[in-house]
Amino acid sequence: MPSSFSALFDPGALTIVVAGTVLACAARCGWHDFGAALREAGALARPAFDAEANRKALARAVAAIQRDGTHRANPALPPDRALGLMLETFLRHGSSDAMHRARRAERALDEARRVSAAQVFVWAGELAPVFGLIGTLYAFTGLAPASGGDAIAVTMGAIATAVLSTLYGALLAHLFCYPLASAIERRGLAREQARETLAEWFSEQVAAPDRPPLGGRPHLRGVA
Repeated sequence: MPSSFSALFDPGALTIVVAGTVLACAARCGWHDFGAALREAGALARPAFDAEANRKALARAVAAIQRDGTHRANPALPPDRALGLMLETFLRHGSSDAMHRARRAERALDEARRVSAAQVFVWAGELAPVFGLIGTLYAFTGLAPASGGDAIAVTMGAIATAVLSTLYGALLAHLFCYPLASAIERRGLAREQARETLAEWFSEQVAAPDRPPLGGRPHLRGVA
């Protein structure tokens, strides 16, 4: 069994497929988008969204707003960047319309980042079999007529490299690139859904009629 696995490993063929796919994909989408896609892929190992921490932060913010008013409240921002921007916008402007505009803009940016990162790996999945074919063609150049007892060994080595190059291209596409694209898309949609649930709850809370302040005495701003 170990010898069977070692027979499936060809460093030259693997280098052609992987390096060619990376370079061609980066050339197509640009190094900036390529790096952003790699960061999105690396983030898959971390939790997508800490719903509990963000829920607690928004609940404390609602309590502070109901107690001190919109412009005087100074609660800690949620750990999620989009929710933090939403809360900061509401505290600064005191307007639900401004908060919703900021929320829509941030949602559009997040969707654009998610789609762009997934598209990079889709392109990589399209390019990997192409470089598997290029590796196959490169291996065929080793089939030049040879003399002596090395002819059979050289021919068999070239054929093995050609077959493995095609195999590496298919495996890289369907076991790495396409699954990563799908995982990024699923993670982004789940994060946005959880974020939207909390954003809607916060919007309902701050749009509700003001509760009377503690002690039952209205707070008159500007009165000594």
